[in-house]
Amino acid sequence: LTGDVGTGKSTAVRAFAQTLDHNLYPVVYLSNPHLGVTALYREILLALQVEPAFGFMRLLPQLRSTLHDLARKGRYVLLIVDEAHLLSPDLFDQLRFLLNDEMDSASLISLVLLGQPDLAHKLRFAPYEALHQRIAVRFHLKPFDLEETAGYVKHHLLIAGCQSPIFSQSFLSGVYDHTKGVARKINNLCRSALLLGVTEQKQILDETDLKRVLLDMEGQFA
Repeated sequence: LTGDVGTGKSTAVRAFAQTLDHNLYPVVYLSNPHLGVTALYREILLALQVEPAFGFMRLLPQLRSTLHDLARKGRYVLLIVDEAHLLSPDLFDQLRFLLNDEMDSASLISLVLLGQPDLAHKLRFAPYEALHQRIAVRFHLKPFDLEETAGYVKHHLLIAGCQSPIFSQSFLSGVYDHTKGVARKINNLCRSALLLGVTEQKQILDETDLKRVLLDMEGQFA
């Protein structure tokens, strides 16, 4: 899963992971792409509530044994690696080894890589071809369009318990113009606008309020 900064890759995958039955699909989420190989195995084992063995040579057999034990119980691990475009070649190789069990008849672990668009380009290079061939599904998460931006903001307000409109349509159109549909930028801009509304006890925020907020946040959307 690739996408530009702030488009919601991590949020989307966390939302998906929450829909899983973790008794059947334990989820391991790794957010640090700068781990060494030993640390990678240790982090996975610890997330699976297994005390890692001492010494690198024992870690991979221990992890594979753990995955086999879980599979025999009908449990299959979902490994999510965030910021994967920053992974070293060694870590890409280790992830390939984890997927390359049982002579390719079945994998004991499902891998989701999240990263910026560079990740898709990087995986096409020759050193990563073996891993690239094992990726079954690829998706690029684009920013919202105008309609999606308005829907995204309205959905957040609804979840927060808001029953009446707070942002005018012109305000939402301005939000899209200045954020280009990037979720994190939308969040920041609307949050600042809500603080303005609370401070001044305004019921509806319009394009004039948006301009004031943008002046306060000058440079953020440059």
